[in-house]
Amino acid sequence: MRTRLFLLSMLCIFGLLATSLISYAEPLSQRTLALGSWGEDVFWLQRKLMDMGLLEEATGRYGTSTQKAVKELQRAHGLKPDGIAGPQTFQLLQEVQTFSYYTVQQGDSLYTIAKIHGISMEDIVSLNALTETNLQIGQKLKVPRKPEPIIYRVQPGDSLYAIAKRFGVAVGQITALNNIENPTLIKPGQELVMPDTCVP
Repeated sequence: MRTRLFLLSMLCIFGLLATSLISYAEPLSQRTLALGSWGEDVFWLQRKLMDMGLLEEATGRYGTSTQKAVKELQRAHGLKPDGIAGPQTFQLLQEVQTFSYYTVQQGDSLYTIAKIHGISMEDIVSLNALTETNLQIGQKLKVPRKPEPIIYRVQPGDSLYAIAKRFGVAVGQITALNNIENPTLIKPGQELVMPDTCVP
């Protein structure tokens, strides 16, 4: 009798372990995170929200600030704003790589925001499906995400001409972007920001 109870209890323990392992192996896109959740998945979610300008910090704990950020993201994309990060929200986060959010400040207009981000006012209207041009302070607008700049570290024997040729850009573009007055005075170890048009 004792042996049977022991075997039964062991089977229950193994069953619970197997269930937890299966749920852990479940793809991130199939999980559901909500208020009170914590761990690496929450941290990943928070980093994505930070990249989009919807959250200030990543703590790994799903608190009210994370819930609010998820609601803002869902509302902006026509999802039910329940603050729960489920499969639809995760799919959205993986798709949305091309833009970030800009928070409207006092004195902002479509013109000034467009100028800051190097796009047209029509782009902002289209991207945000705006029906009116009056903006509210604190309103979040989608703007194209700027690509990370390519940084080149000068090597011994490098010249600006050789670097420009390597990246397929003009010497003048590099000097202008890096405020270099004398093109012959570059040093090994110096970091140069390369133009957006360069071919890495």
